[in-house]
Amino acid sequence: MNTAVFTSAFAGETQTPSKLSALAKSIVDALVESRARSAARELRRHEAFLSDLGRRQDHSPLFLIQDNALPFKV
Repeated sequence: MNTAVFTSAFAGETQTPSKLSALAKSIVDALVESRARSAARELRRHEAFLSDLGRRQDHSPLFLIQDNALPFKV
């Protein structure tokens, strides 16, 4: 009786990621996610600042009454 032994070494080169590359990939993924969250936070802060600035200018009496000469054109 003949028995065939099949090992993965004869099947071809299969590349398994090393622990170092897996660690580097997880670090890069975490860094990208952190930067995306930081950018989203900055964007929300900027949008809130612009809406607050627009609200202040719309309701400010100094903005509504511009009788005095301004040094620049609004």
